[in-house]
Amino acid sequence: MTGAPTLVRVEDADGLRSLVLDRADKANALTAAMLADLRRAIDSVARDGIGMVVLRSASPALFCAGGDIEEFASGPAMLAAQGEGLRDVMLALARCPVPVVALARGKAAGAGVILLAMTDIVIAAEDLSLVCPEIAFNMYPVIVQAALETKISAARARQLCFSGQPLAAPAALELGLVTDVLAAEAFDALSARRLAFYAERREALAIARKARLRMEPPDSLAARIASLEPLMHENFSRPGVQDAIRAYLARLRGARAD
Repeated sequence: MTGAPTLVRVEDADGLRSLVLDRADKANALTAAMLADLRRAIDSVARDGIGMVVLRSASPALFCAGGDIEEFASGPAMLAAQGEGLRDVMLALARCPVPVVALARGKAAGAGVILLAMTDIVIAAEDLSLVCPEIAFNMYPVIVQAALETKISAARARQLCFSGQPLAAPAALELGLVTDVLAAEAFDALSARRLAFYAERREALAIARKARLRMEPPDSLAARIASLEPLMHENFSRPGVQDAIRAYLARLRGARAD
């Protein structure tokens, strides 16, 4: 018998831990189980002697489309499970004792934007597009805003959350949401070289991570998330929101059937 597919691959080599999102058929949409896998892999880095964490996608075309809408729309229990899982991953990244680097191209939306915002370094392809689409469902992404504010101003974070418009890689570089922008057609080779550059300077990155932990205490972020979580659930209970989500899912299923 074969087990369930591994949707978050954990690959350790030379002191680096790669966390690879591997659910391309669902645009790497994050389930509660995937979030739990990410949190466990991040929480265990010190115990396992890991010196750097790398977030990436197995797909050459996308990073992460956010939380799995079909799962969280299935009922209150799964909505709560995804909310808790996202909170736990954010806090695991905030508390991580080693630097966290992301390699990203294609689309990053919702929770995918959160993952990128919580890293230290984002090596992006020029085709990377960040978007906060919740406003299309008459929802406001309060947790996404909290994550964005770890890197950019509150005003710019709100602007992204309100607009629902994609932010291209060059603009994200100007804002400080990404660190490097590389040519999309040679991204695999270019990003491997750039990652090697940072890996060779792991000690400097370790000091940067320690400085971040001192200047941005994770407990402060934990308190902010705890205060905002009820609003995330209130979002979902507002009139018309679930109808809009169901209509979106129906369109998705129709497109798959075609």
